[in-house]
Amino acid sequence: MLFDDINKCLDSQPNLTYDEACLDIQNTLNVVVQILYQYDECYKCDPQTLTTLEPYKNTSVPTKTSSPIQIIRIDSTNITCRYHQLLYEHYRYGLNITNKCSEIYIKEPADDAYLPILMAFVILFSFGTFWYMVKCIYKNSGRVRQILTWNTEMEEYQFLNVQDLIGSSAGTPIIFERPPTALAKHPNRLKSIDTFRGLCIAVMIFVNYGGGKYSFFRHSIWNGLTIADLVFPWFIWLMGFSMTMSMQHKLRALVPRRLMVFQVIRRSLIFILLGVLLNSNKNMSTIAALRFPGVLQRIGLVYLLIGILEIVFIKRSQTETLSWASDLTSSWIQWTVVSCLILIHTCITFLAEVPNCGKGYLGPGGLEDGGHHYNCTGGVAGYIDRSVFGNHMYKNFETQRVYENILRFDPEGILSTFTSILTAYFGVQAGKILIIYEGVRGKLIRWFIWGFIFALLGGILCSFSINEGSIPLNKKLWSLSYTFVTAGMAFIIEAGLYLFVDVLKKWGGRPLFYPGMNAIILYVGHELFKNTFPFGWIPTYPTHSTYLFMNLWGTFLWISISIWMYKHNIFFKI
Repeated sequence: MLFDDINKCLDSQPNLTYDEACLDIQNTLNVVVQILYQYDECYKCDPQTLTTLEPYKNTSVPTKTSSPIQIIRIDSTNITCRYHQLLYEHYRYGLNITNKCSEIYIKEPADDAYLPILMAFVILFSFGTFWYMVKCIYKNSGRVRQILTWNTEMEEYQFLNVQDLIGSSAGTPIIFERPPTALAKHPNRLKSIDTFRGLCIAVMIFVNYGGGKYSFFRHSIWNGLTIADLVFPWFIWLMGFSMTMSMQHKLRALVPRRLMVFQVIRRSLIFILLGVLLNSNKNMSTIAALRFPGVLQRIGLVYLLIGILEIVFIKRSQTETLSWASDLTSSWIQWTVVSCLILIHTCITFLAEVPNCGKGYLGPGGLEDGGHHYNCTGGVAGYIDRSVFGNHMYKNFETQRVYENILRFDPEGILSTFTSILTAYFGVQAGKILIIYEGVRGKLIRWFIWGFIFALLGGILCSFSINEGSIPLNKKLWSLSYTFVTAGMAFIIEAGLYLFVDVLKKWGGRPLFYPGMNAIILYVGHELFKNTFPFGWIPTYPTHSTYLFMNLWGTFLWISISIWMYKHNIFFKI
């Protein structure tokens, strides 16, 4: 059901929440009229009954505004009217049932639902501009700088004893020694990577806290791509990138491979254990309700497989002559293994027979496709997970609200881990391009080429649409098209950040750089303190404005904590 109270619009002043509107329907005919409806977000779903009106009766029903709605009028006069429209939040609309197909009209308008986003953008932009101006004044005005830093410099300067300097020679000059310039923290780290990671964790916190309850800040109902769907694959891509740089450094330092394997296994187990602990923190009543898969569990598994694969086959040094494809030839064995995993994933997805569901089904089940695959949610991927995990799976599934399916499905399941490995290895490939090629131009060109090629390939697989194509974009299934598109975007974003942050130094990456340095503690912390004051609360008025303020405030607090940790040299590593 889409609404807890279907009669709320009968009041003259209904208590509407976000993404809700009212539709007043008046039957002026002497016949019974049936009104059917369906939302566009429910793909290939048969229309459902919205209301049935007796002759000369009227009613008012609530509707959702997060997706366009299709309304169908059917009566005994052989008149069938179809309406397809995107309704606006908190508006009151009217529809008169007459001998003709009249239009849906606005009875009472309301404020624009997207106005809070504009206000938040103006405030954040103004604050950022003000902060940038203050920093420029601080850096370029020697007088202001001297006043602001005078006390600090007085404490830090080391004054040599004048009497000792003079000694017996009155002509010896007095010397004041200034302390050496402080070294940058972690000088060997690539700042663009930390900035990119900080962007991911900041957006992840914001969308996990609610994203202002806007639909484009939530995960897709099934197929599609929203801002929330981009964060996790980018994070895994960055994990592969960072792993390459870390392993190369250890190999050059002659760290034994068996020790590196032990470190990878230890870190993977910590990720998995942390993930299970976080799952147990989410209103678990019994062990039988504990969810086994999860975000950190997937990170741990992918890190384990990619880490061991690289440790076994990576070379300690580049011995072959450098060529335009050295980044590929140096890791052809690893790419062969990853390609075999993707081939296995594809064969299982499209060729495995699922009882009562057939082969190659990729839909959400329930009402989709006219209910012909009602108990086939997720196809073979969902079938495998339900067979292995049973009830230990994700249960607060948004798809159940729209498609009314009853089977559980976990977005971090077993089969989609295979394509997650490919996402991580795209990141490994980006890291090898950085290490192997010395020139900035060579790095950037290769990153852009990889990005555009795979983003284009992903678009071709999904026919550049939401629900069409041989392999639709789907985060919950981690489909191959989704893998290509998100990895391609990551290549291009990293190329841009590398150019502006590390090469041209036009931007220092702040404030995103700070959460990127402590991403794991921020992820664990924001999950533990979710819906806990001061990071979150239950708003008195459930509107986009209140949720947007609350979610931005919670994100701001965690970024502030990361800045404080950075300033105090506190860094958490696993």
